[in-house]
Amino acid sequence: MIYAWKIGVSLLAVMVIFSLSSMIPAMLQASGVIHPGSFWTPVCTHLLMILFSFLIIILHGPGKLADFGLKSCSLHDFRAPLIWALVVGLFFQLILYLVFPSFIGKPVGPSADYSLLQTILFVWGLASFAEEVLFRGLIQGLLSSLSHWRISIGAVSLSVPVIIAALLFGLVHLGLLTMKVDAGYVAVIVAGAVVLGLVAGYFREKTGSLWPAVAVHALFNITGSGVESLLKVILK
Repeated sequence: MIYAWKIGVSLLAVMVIFSLSSMIPAMLQASGVIHPGSFWTPVCTHLLMILFSFLIIILHGPGKLADFGLKSCSLHDFRAPLIWALVVGLFFQLILYLVFPSFIGKPVGPSADYSLLQTILFVWGLASFAEEVLFRGLIQGLLSSLSHWRISIGAVSLSVPVIIAALLFGLVHLGLLTMKVDAGYVAVIVAGAVVLGLVAGYFREKTGSLWPAVAVHALFNITGSGVESLLKVILK
């Protein structure tokens, strides 16, 4: 029963944080502070995501910060995560555009029309950090007592917290369906997000630090931008 309660609390945390992080920018748009469709809307959403995640983490006490991955790590801890992020990122991006070539260069999602600078600041930077703080920091931290429950895939052992955080991360990408994006395309996006979550979560747990997970997420996003740009040049 206690395990189901912990999982339920984690689900509730995601729902509340996403709801509040979306509701406040919507109110700012309604009051005219932020223009609808503005670059600042997702920026505001993700800053609030960081704020609410940190508030919940801090409520657990200053001595508990390391339990949520808020600790430093060595440069050596980044080597394997970055290699895996590059491999997984290239694989899913190539699959995505081989199966759906019509989407190459086609605007998809709120970041579709961003400039290079906006892409670097938001997609590669802020979004990667905010989403890792929530999923690999807060959610994995809340579920850390379930880490002894594990599933082995070859030589890799994945804990229940890693798996649940990855699944939740993948599921939030179903929001693309509300933008009338092709369901098959969204399915590949969701699958890629789940695998990204598993890689980031695995190294977050292995190193005890959130920073390798942030690096994995950022490189995955960078790889996605790079593959699409390369394919657009090739297919011109």
